[in-house]
Amino acid sequence: MTYTHTNSGPTGEVHTLETGHIAELLNQLMERMDRLEQHLAKVNTLADEAPALLAMATDTVDGLYRDAANAGVDIDERLKVGLVALERLTDPATLRALAGLSEQLVTLDQLARQAPGFAAMTVDMIDELYAAIRNQGIDLEDTARQGLIALRNLVALMQSDEMKALMSSGVLDPKTLQIMGAAAHALVSAQREPRRAGPMALLGALFNRDVQRSLGFALNFAERFGQKLSG
Repeated sequence: MTYTHTNSGPTGEVHTLETGHIAELLNQLMERMDRLEQHLAKVNTLADEAPALLAMATDTVDGLYRDAANAGVDIDERLKVGLVALERLTDPATLRALAGLSEQLVTLDQLARQAPGFAAMTVDMIDELYAAIRNQGIDLEDTARQGLIALRNLVALMQSDEMKALMSSGVLDPKTLQIMGAAAHALVSAQREPRRAGPMALLGALFNRDVQRSLGFALNFAERFGQKLSG
């Protein structure tokens, strides 16, 4: 805005406004310079204290190293191993494996949350089965008790001297069992086809090869059995 008057009027007011504005700007500038000086003073203080703080930090680190060394801890070695472990952990293959593992852990967590429900359902099924068996007149507790008694008796029998003697007697030898089986078959066949035998039949039977084989077996058995008896 331009005024044509001189010495007084609007021109004097403009001059007064410009002087006040300049004074305000100077005041703001002085305040900023004061604040800047305060910041610089703080920076100078920190700069003066920096060597002492650095020395104190160095002493603290040295003390930690000495304490770790006295405790048998090699910090340098652990740092190296830590860097190697960090490198392996950040490997893409390792990260993919960890991602897959995390998914499996989520699945396991879900299964663990559902486990109480499954357990309760299983208990209910067992209770229903137990009730159905009892309704049929079967006492599971008594059956289990009798089974335990039978198992205990069987164990005692297997550890007894009689069983040990039986196992070492040869009665359970495969050949012995084969002979006993043959004798059992012969007894059953002879009972099914009974016949009379007179003196002439006995005399004729002496020429039968099967009879001769049986008589030879009987004589051999009698001889060896007699040897055992004499001992």
